[in-house]
Amino acid sequence: MKFLFLLLSFLNGADAIFTYIGLRYNLILEANPLMNNLWILSPSLFLFCKLFLSFLLIALAFFFTTKNRRNWYVILSIPLCFYFFILMSHISWVILFISA
Repeated sequence: MKFLFLLLSFLNGADAIFTYIGLRYNLILEANPLMNNLWILSPSLFLFCKLFLSFLLIALAFFFTTKNRRNWYVILSIPLCFYFFILMSHISWVILFISA
C-alpha cells in the first residue's frame, strides 16, 4: 500500500514540474480548470499546491492504515493510471520540443 501512495506522489510531482515548465514556455495548456485558474492567479501558487499534494501523499504512505487493502488498491489504481497517461503525454511533448 505504501508503494502505491509513494508512486502516486512521484507521478503527481513529476506532473507538477512538467506542467509548470510547459505552461511557463507556452508549450501546453492546462486541461484542469481548477489548476488553470490557479496558474492564472499565480504560477508559484499553482506549483505549491501541486507539490503540497505530493507531500500529503507521502505522509499518507507512512501513516495510513486500513483493513480494506483490496478496496484501496482499486481506489488508488484509478489516479495512478490517469497520472501515468499524463506523464507519457508530458514525455511526448518534451521529446517533440527537444527534437524541433
